Amino acid sequence: MKRILFIIWSHSLGGGAEALLTTIVNHLNVQKYEIGIVEIYHSSIKKELINSNIKVYDAITYDNDTEYRKKMYYIYNEPEEMIKRYIPLDYDLYVSFNYQLPSFLLPDGARNIAWVHGAVFDLQENGMEKYRLLQNRAFEKSKKIISISDMTTKSIQELFPNQISKLVEVFNSVDVNGIREKAQQPTGIKLNQPAVIYVGRFDENKNPLRMVDIFKLVYQIENGIHLYFLGTGELEAEVKKKVREYGLQEHVHFLGYVKNPYPVMKQADVCCMTSKSEGFPMSLLESITLHVPFVSTEVGGTQILIRKGNCGSRYKTDEEAARSIVRLLGASKELLKEECEKVLRFFDLKTYILKIESIFDEVLESGENQHKSAMQNIAKNMTGLEDKSYYLRFPKGLIEKGTKLILYGAGEVGVNYYQYIRAMGKWNLTAWVDKAAEKYRNAGLDVKDIDVIAYVEYDVILIAVMEERLSQIIRKSLCEKGISNHKIVWVKPIY
Repeated sequence: MKRILFIIWSHSLGGGAEALLTTIVNHLNVQKYEIGIVEIYHSSIKKELINSNIKVYDAITYDNDTEYRKKMYYIYNEPEEMIKRYIPLDYDLYVSFNYQLPSFLLPDGARNIAWVHGAVFDLQENGMEKYRLLQNRAFEKSKKIISISDMTTKSIQELFPNQISKLVEVFNSVDVNGIREKAQQPTGIKLNQPAVIYVGRFDENKNPLRMVDIFKLVYQIENGIHLYFLGTGELEAEVKKKVREYGLQEHVHFLGYVKNPYPVMKQADVCCMTSKSEGFPMSLLESITLHVPFVSTEVGGTQILIRKGNCGSRYKTDEEAARSIVRLLGASKELLKEECEKVLRFFDLKTYILKIESIFDEVLESGENQHKSAMQNIAKNMTGLEDKSYYLRFPKGLIEKGTKLILYGAGEVGVNYYQYIRAMGKWNLTAWVDKAAEKYRNAGLDVKDIDVIAYVEYDVILIAVMEERLSQIIRKSLCEKGISNHKIVWVKPIY
């Protein structure tokens, strides 16, 4: 029996990748494989139901872990140290269940597969050079690279042309019987018809604010329609604010996170997706399983779903989305059911699992697992990770040497930037400011009130926060004080 270890960012956030991994490991041949799972980040949102024969290891980090940044730093910068500490070294095959962090933990010299669940075009953006190099290094360690959609394949081909020979496409599948059984379970949620449903987190990529704009257009045509949001996230307050601004409170409903969403989803007339990027959206495949058609942005996998059956459409503009939703509302339910069944035949679960096992077996037969033979007798060093003065920094070349710099923000990112600036000695830090300066001064930090900006010399104000949306709010407030936009800089911090 061969031992296979899956490494995933999280198996407890209730997302599509988590659900897919659960489907896969629960259906792999128990006579052939012994399965283990390591998650990097553990959340308390959802406990995936996996078979008792599957071993789940302790997560590397978790909610409220005081060493979270330190561990992330080491995964990016000294992954072999983290592998020795947290990755069991006695498996025959290692599978990273997405790109970036999980793939960085693939052991050197092992039989590895990198399974990529989304387009990697983000790695070509400015400031991402380091991460692109790290990803290429992870691909170099892999015998095979599994892509889940046409868009994912295209992105890997364009950014990593030297890895094309390892690529194999395996479109996602779905446990039709399992989902339909769960959809029969009772729920206290009853949707008003006609109903449009949005399934996903409230984050920048899922773009729920756009869903409200689209629904406003649909409501102007079908004023009896209702929109249901199924999910939670950091943008929820902004979405609710926009709903109030449009006066749609009676027609837009927030259901939060629902452990079993299928009894709710099956009541909808249309499932709508507004994501900016997806690998292969499991929520759309699940809606098709429940005979609910979809309307989606042009993300990975959607064109494949449309080609296999006329049960969905893609859009570029909000107006196109609204017209598609109205069209599907008026379509024959029986015809839509037939078209959904056509799609599902292409994503047969049994065929899917056999294809995965075939890839696993090919890699398992590809030669000796050098990492296993070299490392399995090395005891794990469980002493603490060495502390660094900073774990987060900004990209090289972002700010020219000798620049007079104001650092805006004294939270975790700000403290890391401050230490980085001091350690490098390349820039002239003229002030460190924050709106809550007094709080930070009481904590012993040399942070000044933001009014000092008007009295010190500077070339650039560097915003030190993690989230882009917060940086935009700070940027706007600075511009309103008469500060030129071109003097304000923000990039997502890097490890």
